Amino acid sequence: MKKNLFLPFAITMLAFTATSCEKDINAINKNNPNQFTDSDPVLMMTGAEMANVLISEGEAARLSGLFAGHFIGADRQFISYSQYKMTAGDFNTPWGNLYTEGVAQCRLIRTKALKANNMELFGVANITEANLLLAASGLWGDVPDVEACDDNIDNPKYDKMSDVTKHCIAMLDSAIPHVTGSNAYSVAYAGTFDWAEVANTMKARAYLRLKDYAKAKAAASAGVSKGNDMFANHSTETPGAWNLYYDFLDWNRGGYIGCDGSHIASLLDTASAKCRNNAKTDEMGRFNYYFTMDYYTHIDPNMVDGIFKTTSNFTLASYVENELILAECEQRLGDNTAALSHLNNARAELDATFTGFQPYVIADFGPSALISGATASDALLKEILTEKYVSLFGQLEPFCDVRRTNNLIGIVPTFGTELPKRFLYPQDEINTNSKTPAGATLFTPLELFQ
Repeated sequence: MKKNLFLPFAITMLAFTATSCEKDINAINKNNPNQFTDSDPVLMMTGAEMANVLISEGEAARLSGLFAGHFIGADRQFISYSQYKMTAGDFNTPWGNLYTEGVAQCRLIRTKALKANNMELFGVANITEANLLLAASGLWGDVPDVEACDDNIDNPKYDKMSDVTKHCIAMLDSAIPHVTGSNAYSVAYAGTFDWAEVANTMKARAYLRLKDYAKAKAAASAGVSKGNDMFANHSTETPGAWNLYYDFLDWNRGGYIGCDGSHIASLLDTASAKCRNNAKTDEMGRFNYYFTMDYYTHIDPNMVDGIFKTTSNFTLASYVENELILAECEQRLGDNTAALSHLNNARAELDATFTGFQPYVIADFGPSALISGATASDALLKEILTEKYVSLFGQLEPFCDVRRTNNLIGIVPTFGTELPKRFLYPQDEINTNSKTPAGATLFTPLELFQ
């Protein structure tokens, strides 16, 4: 009887075909031509800068403003936020933006920049990462740094706030020689700024946290100069390119937060007993730029024709801030004359913008003086810190300043008797990192802000 040789041959061919197809499919899946395997570090830098803008101007800034008396919650969950009733999940978004979209990308960019010997890009990546980590440590205290964003480490350790701050200073120092006189790789930003000046202002912020006023003064002496402010760029009237505060305040979450009853509004409102107006100061121009009346609440952040309108560039580092850092440092180092000179430099800049700011003299400060206080020096320091608090409306630094100075300017909590002292560690981090510190509340002080 003749054997049927066709059947085993067919089975063999079928098995071969199936195996061959499986290999081909696996090869296609492994080598997807539509999947990015690498990226140009210059393009990546724009993404990292956008993450920096999100942290400086987005949810983290809004929550900081609620805690520092810049804003008041007026609707939905923001009413609870103004009562300091928050959960760990409320902080997931800023943490994710900061680390995943910001720090992780900066570290990849730095590696690529060094490989290509592009030291200018290396410097910009360092400055961006330092700013992000200063934001993280200023909001959460101890945070992942040395082991952060390492694919080989599932549970990165938390570094002390003081160590993160010192690491940021070192990153800025390593960047400055490579970016002096440059504002390259700054697609997300606007202004005729100099990267080295911006880095020095950031260093000064860091040294203030360490209470090293001599080094803060030295850094700020090379900080942002007149006319060279750095902004997040929102100059295009296009949804998606708008000022992030406008996007939240009017376009997406209209009426959720306002300024009616906020500490900052009381300082500028002539109807308030706390108004800063005096014989040498008229805050009307600044009030009208900062606030609009009866839009959602009685006093709202000005998203119509002022600081937060669609095309208003958002300040990230400024000459006014830098002069006020110098003023504080000089006062704390015992030179009130120099401190007053820097305060008046800031006031001259404000007068050029809003009008109504005449220079002060030392005799304006002290018991029963125009700016009252226990001593002229005490009154001068409070005025410097108050001016900085008002000038940096909507930014992160006022929340840091309030805590590092033990609320010297006297902000009254919107609920209870105590201002929040930190952000909560986010729920996403608690769920995925076993080394996340436990037990902290909104009122647990940070290491450097006690």
